[in-house]
Amino acid sequence: MIYNKYIFIFLLAVFTFTSVKAASPHGKDFKVDCATCHQTENWESIKENGFNHNKTNFPLTGQHKDVSCRKCHSSLKFSEAKPECATCHSDMHEATVGRDCERCHTTNSWIVNNIRQIHQQEGFPLLGAHNTADCNRCHSSSTKLRFENIRSDCFSCHFAEYESTTIPNHKAAGFDTDCSRCHNMNGQNWAGTGYNHNFFPLTGGHSIDCNSCHTQGYKGLSSDCVSCHLSDYNATTNPAHVTANFSKECKTCHSINAWKPATFNHDSQFFPIYSGKHKGEWNSCTDCHANINNYSDFTCTNCHEHNKTSMDNEHRGERGYVYNSKNCFSCHPQGKSD
Repeated sequence: MIYNKYIFIFLLAVFTFTSVKAASPHGKDFKVDCATCHQTENWESIKENGFNHNKTNFPLTGQHKDVSCRKCHSSLKFSEAKPECATCHSDMHEATVGRDCERCHTTNSWIVNNIRQIHQQEGFPLLGAHNTADCNRCHSSSTKLRFENIRSDCFSCHFAEYESTTIPNHKAAGFDTDCSRCHNMNGQNWAGTGYNHNFFPLTGGHSIDCNSCHTQGYKGLSSDCVSCHLSDYNATTNPAHVTANFSKECKTCHSINAWKPATFNHDSQFFPIYSGKHKGEWNSCTDCHANINNYSDFTCTNCHEHNKTSMDNEHRGERGYVYNSKNCFSCHPQGKSD
């Protein structure tokens, strides 16, 4: 009888222990040893530095170190707590910036310290005047905590400046609304211009005010020199471009830096005057081209007339020799004596 009593007590203890274990408030899959967190005197006495949260997928950093466990674990089934910020924190931005709070915030503070980096990642770096601009000028939502997706093109914020600008009048001229074509984002004001004029380099003599060329607006302007410099072409008399029927392709003789000195490529196309024996032996075009109305005419004997006797003697017996300019050139096309 006594033996049966002990068996009963043992089975009751086993049953009680099994029931208590199955009824654990942390769930049947919770594998952590009870003694890790609980004191032996009382289940509600939790060890201050018991469970090591850093071994989980959610280490306690920043302000999370001081938060009561029940703040996040409202249920004692710890597996029901989710690691996403929005599980515990209300979305004050009302879903305007996404659900990834860690893009802007840290566990130390809600203060955002990487605003410039965020803008860089979004494709709109805060350069120049944008670096010190008031956020609300661009993010003009009804609440300062809402950041709706806004356009990043300049015109979306600066259309008023575009329409009110008169020097030059952007709207009347039909200027491109891509402000960055002319204005530099690194600058502190609109005066920092940097229009890409590479199709017609503004160097040398063309480093001038825009209106000097764009007298009739900014569309349809020809890049041909003569479209701006026809009056210069017509008025030039030394040599007379019109009567000599010079080419209107100004860059054939002139550089973009200045009208003078003109450097017509005489050596390779006609007769070497910048090299060889004739280099430095002339002062102006008219030394050889006496007829300024026709530059196909030229004379050699203007300079070589005093050598006629010696030339006659030197060419004595040369078949076809005649002392005139055309014959001189036919035998000496490079100006050489042999």
